[in-house]
Amino acid sequence: MVGVFDWGIWIVYFVLMYLLLMVYRNTKSEEYYRFFLAGFGVKVLGGLGFAMIYVYYYGFGDTFAYFNGSSVMADLLVDNPNDYFRLLFSGAGSFAGDLKVHTSQIVYATGPEEWFMIKLLSPITFICFKSYLVITLFTSLFSFYGAWKLFLVFRKILPNKEFLCFVAAFLIPSTMFWGGGIMKDTFTLGSMNLLIYFTYQMLFEKKWSLKYIFSAVLCIVIIYMLKAYIFLCFIPAVLFGINALMKVRFDNAIIRRLMNLFVITTSVVVVLAVSNFVGENSSKYSVEGLEGRVKGFHTWHTSQGGSAYDLGVTDYTPLGVLSKIPASLNVTFFRPYIWEARNPVVFIAAIESLVFLGLILFSFYKQRLRVFSKFVSHPMIIIFLVYCLIFGFVVGFTSYNFGALGRYKIPIFALFAFLVFYVSVKGNPKIEDRT
Repeated sequence: MVGVFDWGIWIVYFVLMYLLLMVYRNTKSEEYYRFFLAGFGVKVLGGLGFAMIYVYYYGFGDTFAYFNGSSVMADLLVDNPNDYFRLLFSGAGSFAGDLKVHTSQIVYATGPEEWFMIKLLSPITFICFKSYLVITLFTSLFSFYGAWKLFLVFRKILPNKEFLCFVAAFLIPSTMFWGGGIMKDTFTLGSMNLLIYFTYQMLFEKKWSLKYIFSAVLCIVIIYMLKAYIFLCFIPAVLFGINALMKVRFDNAIIRRLMNLFVITTSVVVVLAVSNFVGENSSKYSVEGLEGRVKGFHTWHTSQGGSAYDLGVTDYTPLGVLSKIPASLNVTFFRPYIWEARNPVVFIAAIESLVFLGLILFSFYKQRLRVFSKFVSHPMIIIFLVYCLIFGFVVGFTSYNFGALGRYKIPIFALFAFLVFYVSVKGNPKIEDRT
């Protein structure tokens, strides 16, 4: 899987990337660009760590199925470009008879999300000479691009605190490890970070250019095709943020009430319409499909022992599910506890959770009830908060396994870290002077 040849190509590509990024970095005079190359290094290190652990420790996993499938596609691009492009525009499982000779070699040719992932990887695999290590370098580069754009949003909201913004965007251990390898999570994380950046540019910087609109739509397509629930959780958060933004921009009380009514009505209509569309186009996201998948997760992961956890769910009615919101949020943000760790990966996640719990307690100690006012002090902070709460509940309620949870929650962990930093230092001169 990884030999001398792979390391040789990896070194060549890494040096070329680093030199190009260094040239770009040298064209920038802004002081915060001192973090640019460091961010790239962090992402490369995280992706490399992921690859090494999966190659030499686990030896199996979805990452290899994606790699093998994209390698078949890359070979086809050379040997039979016509069949390659026919497959590229084919849906999962709906292949012409003569194409099945190719898809029979691909494990994930029938699942829509997995098939899209393989198609997305195929051109990267082609230019990387089918090297697992080099493909990982490119996925890490994409993850870096998204993280850097998220860092730029953070520093706009919390100016002059670039180091804290860098920590939130790049140095969360779970995000470093799970957010750079050949996995769907890398592409959804990078695309989600970019979508947040484009959302900020359009709503708050008023940059409604075709470039931003097209880029945002492209990110939405990638997220929707790989993990639609991530985007579904983001929609209500954005609508809450728009509502808060309207309150800031309109002083007239009557106009603000009308805007509130309009935004609330629009929010309900949009959420219902999108949910209905997704449910009709994917059985996984229909009401029946979701309940079946959740029960399946709970049964399977609980039976595995080890890193499994149990919220004690016995009632899958809406009221029964809602009653587990506090426990689900707790498990997402503050578990596993140290004593629940059964392997090195979960132990690192436990340390991470303990640090976050300590920072939250520190924030409440320093700010007391002012913490709550700071959560609504900026419309973008409201977007982050609502998104973290909705997404945190969804993954905490469904995962039922600390190993899986560590991977599933990475789209919000940088945002959660930033929220903690924001409420800790915003408006606190003593802390601000030290950061």
